Amino acid sequence: MGMTSSAALPADIVRGIRNLEPLPVTAQRLLELVNGRNVGLASIAELIEFDPTITALVLRGAATAARAGYGVPTVREAVMRLGTVALLDLVMDGYLARLRVAAPLYDLSEHDLWLHGAASQLAVRALAAERPKAGIPPLAETAALLHDIGKLIVSRYLHADVRELVKHAQVRGIMFVEAERELLGVDHTVVGAAIAEAWHFPPVIVEAIRRHHSPPFAEPNVVLDAVALANVVAKTIQTGLGAEGLNFDVDPGSYRRLGVDFAAFGRVCLQTEALLRAVTDTHSLHR
Repeated sequence: MGMTSSAALPADIVRGIRNLEPLPVTAQRLLELVNGRNVGLASIAELIEFDPTITALVLRGAATAARAGYGVPTVREAVMRLGTVALLDLVMDGYLARLRVAAPLYDLSEHDLWLHGAASQLAVRALAAERPKAGIPPLAETAALLHDIGKLIVSRYLHADVRELVKHAQVRGIMFVEAERELLGVDHTVVGAAIAEAWHFPPVIVEAIRRHHSPPFAEPNVVLDAVALANVVAKTIQTGLGAEGLNFDVDPGSYRRLGVDFAAFGRVCLQTEALLRAVTDTHSLHR
């Protein structure tokens, strides 16, 4: 599996990754485009036109208030208007909805998991708006959406008691992710990175998933910093706390490198809450 050797993962986890529902063809084509292969958006539009679920998502995404004034687009116009990464996020969000399961190991319901991923993605958007000079790329939103994907597989295929993990972390005075490693032999960041590699996501996304709980960052990059802070924002506004809660380390350098002080962090939290409220209202969901 590339950088994350399958030999380093428990056999049940490797089996779980292999048994995941394949990515939609649309997502595969978008990833080829993101990875620099010559796949035209027009050909992707043709694929989308034959998938009514994705068509609805794309048309709704292209007709948001932020793009008001353009009229109701055709599918092809919507595809061109949204762009590659925004399209990939929409397709992946639909795919993750089909994978949605509870993660009892982390004391998270399926709704909690979805909400935390959505909040983290929107937090990156809020960070980029708050600090445009930081140069946070759109791919950071995709990385934030997927940063906890490993929790689905770990919870589904490894048998462990959440109370044991919490107690182990408390007794040893360690972070929750360290308790995962000590009791399970693996943690959700490594598993999530292996999933992203299996799906052929760009290395910058794989690394952000793998390293978001491994501060201080020896070789930081803007995507990793954005994902790490987005996770803090999402937890601060009370999404996806679960058994892990706030028991994780954050690299102080991430705030400095992105230019986020206390006041800016507060504004990002408020903006993320507003964005999340709009999303949950649109989908008739509740916090």
